[in-house]
Amino acid sequence: MGSFAIAFFHRAELDCQWAFGALASGSLAACFWAICIHFWDFKITARIALPLHLWGQKLPVVRSSNGTVMSAKVSRAGRPWRSTKNLPQRPKEGYGMQWPEELAGDVHRTIAIHKGHDAHIAIAIGSRIQCVLELERFFGRRYFFPKVDHFSRDWQLAAELVRDHCDCESGSCPREFDTGLVVDFGTYESIQATQLPKVIERVFPVKEWRNVNHHESHALMAYYSSPFRSSLILSFDGGGNDGTWNVFVGQGLDVYRISREQINLGKAYTRVASFMPALTGFDLSLQKLCSALPLHSPGFNLTWDEAMINWPLTKLEGFAGKMMGYSGIKAPSPEASEWMRQFYQRAADGDHRLPGAVLNMMCKSEEGRQLVAASTQDEFSKFVQPKVANYLLQLKLKSINVEGIVLVGGCALNVVTNQVIRETLTSFTSPMDGGSRPRDVYVPPAPNDSGLAVGAIWSLFPPTVRQPLQYLGFRLFDEEILPEEAQKRGAQRLSDLGGVEYLAELFAGGPAWQKHPAAKTPKPIIAVVRGRQEFGPRALGHRSLLAFPDSEDMRDRMNRIKFRQWWRPAAPMIADEALEYVFGHKFGSTYMEFAPVVRDEVRQLFPGLSHFDGTARHQSVGREDEPWVHALLLAVGKRTGLAALINTSFNSRGKPITNTVTWHRLSDRPSTAWLVMFCSSLIMVVLFFCFVFLREN
Repeated sequence: MGSFAIAFFHRAELDCQWAFGALASGSLAACFWAICIHFWDFKITARIALPLHLWGQKLPVVRSSNGTVMSAKVSRAGRPWRSTKNLPQRPKEGYGMQWPEELAGDVHRTIAIHKGHDAHIAIAIGSRIQCVLELERFFGRRYFFPKVDHFSRDWQLAAELVRDHCDCESGSCPREFDTGLVVDFGTYESIQATQLPKVIERVFPVKEWRNVNHHESHALMAYYSSPFRSSLILSFDGGGNDGTWNVFVGQGLDVYRISREQINLGKAYTRVASFMPALTGFDLSLQKLCSALPLHSPGFNLTWDEAMINWPLTKLEGFAGKMMGYSGIKAPSPEASEWMRQFYQRAADGDHRLPGAVLNMMCKSEEGRQLVAASTQDEFSKFVQPKVANYLLQLKLKSINVEGIVLVGGCALNVVTNQVIRETLTSFTSPMDGGSRPRDVYVPPAPNDSGLAVGAIWSLFPPTVRQPLQYLGFRLFDEEILPEEAQKRGAQRLSDLGGVEYLAELFAGGPAWQKHPAAKTPKPIIAVVRGRQEFGPRALGHRSLLAFPDSEDMRDRMNRIKFRQWWRPAAPMIADEALEYVFGHKFGSTYMEFAPVVRDEVRQLFPGLSHFDGTARHQSVGREDEPWVHALLLAVGKRTGLAALINTSFNSRGKPITNTVTWHRLSDRPSTAWLVMFCSSLIMVVLFFCFVFLREN
């Protein structure tokens, strides 16, 4: 075995220098470390002394971020000012453009890859991200995880799409790269995964490859895209090569890891969700669970292995998001909440045995499962909030002040918990606290694993200017056929019909809609596809189904058109000018990252706006965020009294957000069988090249 392993590593080092992760255990540790030394360039993965030792395990002294290197370079560039009178005059030297070596990163070309679930590719010039391709959008498989039998083919096709269709700021995109980065290397590696650099190099020449850790990538992406100059950063999810719960502090361009704990809330939350047929679509998991219960007492005796179904990873990934919506149907149950509180505390210590009493409630009825879901969500928030509060307290005791709180990782998609932290731990809603609290909470547009490659790029070149990220996806993959398809359907330019004013009249059910042949309902549902696709899991007005929220029936129609469960929420997009009217406070939420409570008066007038628990996971839209959508919302507000629309992603059930011209048939029901679709910015950014499809069935 030893000689085989050494031969394997030797071959890997010669071929691609990438195969150490899968066999790094036991007697292979020395060989693993030798290849680690070869693999990592410590000029990039700088050695640092951690400044704080507050919690968790003993932490490694190597990280991927070069924040300390960046600071050193800045200090070298900032030499003291000296008078020229004591210097010899050299008129022929020292004049003209002379670029310091430290500024060379402005033209450094980087490609970064995350190869796990939510696989994606990002490219950058210097610190400026040019585009992000989420492979699920290209291949049509939600939470895309590369299949072994198609691994090389899929990644090569994805790289070719990036080469041919990425929109770069300068007009021309890189055809070769100085550095290639892979996130999370060493976690669940296959032989195919070790060959990924070679696959990419079939399309792009890459001079050197580097690895960046999972939670460091999360933290860097979130912090550098935030509006804060300093922050506490919590990165928490179901797992990466550097754990499941990591805490960092960002100060200027430096990011320091201060804690790592063995807490896996993502796994605990998802395990409870996996037993609920309303979320999974199958009764089998609940049947297996209930058949095992009579053999156990109400305490924590049932192991996960006794009750679990081996869900595919791409199926399992969707349960947590559905759980948040399902948990809003009922209020938490005191009995279930007590058990779930203990469950999370035990899970934090590595004990994931399930509470029999709660499982009995789930087996008895659908109402019991709804109560358990509400308690599961409520106790999740009550576990996270005190942890964040304690980190802030520890920082204060060290005289370390932070401007904000940054939440990232898959668990940061939990908008209910994000809202609790915002309302209780920041000065956002209580500005008169003397400035002792962080100013606000920030969650990036892609807090899940689809944002990892951006953080990896910023580990090399931290941005000095904040870059908006939410629309860094791709234009329609087949947009070249759009003019022909539009002509076939007798499409018209939206600008010829009146632009956003005409569209707003349709949403409001005005004369333009009433006279239309497709007007079989009081108000329409309209599909919007325009410009570049959203980056991250939320539809933010570029690939959206939109409607006016003046009835619960409209929300129900939204769910029927996508074959979704009746309890799924429709998230509103609201103009900044209407936020205070809707919530009683100007709750900004550019990427749908929070869920404040809607005012009672607004819920009565516009019942389709909020979820069953009275909250709304909204997208706030200002002119600077998305000028066209902002103008549309204001036009709707002039006609209806509310500058808002309800919004859900333009996709069919179980599929990723659409990005093709190919028509998506969503439902045959008479009330939802039509769509209006328009597309913009196909030729020039300034010239809106728009079509309206008014087609029944």
